Amino acid sequence: MSKEWSRSTRYLAFILILIFLVWFLYVSRALLGPLAVAALLAYILNPLVTFVNKRAKLDRSWVIVIVYLLSLSGLILASVILVQFYSDQMQAFLQQIQTIASQLQEQLFAISFTFLGMEIHLDTLLPANGSSITDFVRPDLVFQLLQTTTANVGWILVVLVTAFYLLKDWDKLRNWLFQWAPPDYRTDTRRLYAQVTQVWNQYLHGQLRLSLIVGFLTGTAALLIGLPGALIFGVFAAVFDVLLTVGPALVMVGAAVVALFAGSTVLPVSNEFFALIVLAAFGGIQVVENIWLRPRIMSHHLNIHPAVVFVAIVASLALAGILMALIIIPVLGSAAVVARYLYCKLFKLDPWPEETAAEAATISSESAARAG
Repeated sequence: MSKEWSRSTRYLAFILILIFLVWFLYVSRALLGPLAVAALLAYILNPLVTFVNKRAKLDRSWVIVIVYLLSLSGLILASVILVQFYSDQMQAFLQQIQTIASQLQEQLFAISFTFLGMEIHLDTLLPANGSSITDFVRPDLVFQLLQTTTANVGWILVVLVTAFYLLKDWDKLRNWLFQWAPPDYRTDTRRLYAQVTQVWNQYLHGQLRLSLIVGFLTGTAALLIGLPGALIFGVFAAVFDVLLTVGPALVMVGAAVVALFAGSTVLPVSNEFFALIVLAAFGGIQVVENIWLRPRIMSHHLNIHPAVVFVAIVASLALAGILMALIIIPVLGSAAVVARYLYCKLFKLDPWPEETAAEAATISSESAARAG
């Protein structure tokens, strides 16, 4: 029989393993966000895969491939439609800006004034020809753009491939992880897993509720001010609300461009002023959502103080980007579950007193039934 480690040896091994894990997480910190997003994507698609698997009675692997390809095709199709829409609108918008700039330049060149008895024309002070857009296309900027695009495509592939394998082999991976827990603590590990799963369920329910509210407010506001395609923008606002600042910003820019060219069907104002009204309305909804709605709804679903929710999202956006901000709230909720368990174990408390009380009540009722 192998000799058991002494207490000091076990402590030393534990400290070394902990140091290694901290170092590994620090080195691979850029990978944590995409992996978490992949896990969230797999978690969202899993109920659909399970439903189709029961209805179609196909092998789960084939169901995953079908659902995954259909979801990916829908995402690509929606992206192509949105890119085409924004590309056409932005091209027309830039052409109009260029026309306005040319007219403004001609008016400026026609201005003259007298200084110390000398008549000065602005066309002698300003260059006759504006800078071409090609003057700003430098090789270093092009290289930086290509590098950023390549990195983003790589992260997208990491997310998609990881989500696919999580959908396919999550049960095996979960059972493998449970086996790493000491035999006396495997029950606790499964309970912790169930509680963390509940946290992510509550987060998804809160996000769905928030998206529906934001979509309703956006569509109603757009309809009241006479924005063409108001209901479509309401749907876009609900769908892209999960992307935090990026998604709502895209919807806001698209609505402003449509307002600038189409005008209002209700308000008797110029297109330019109507575009400002649309920006103010959509921006106001985002301010209300980010400062009041999101913290309140997430606080209600996850039992986290609204101030903590607000500060966590803002700090994640500033320090780690949108991927971390997308998952920071359920991560905090999961960390709170684990921290509560560790606290109870450190101070010799019962981590699940409500379950103990329920078990005691069940035993009491059974004993009373036997006595009767």
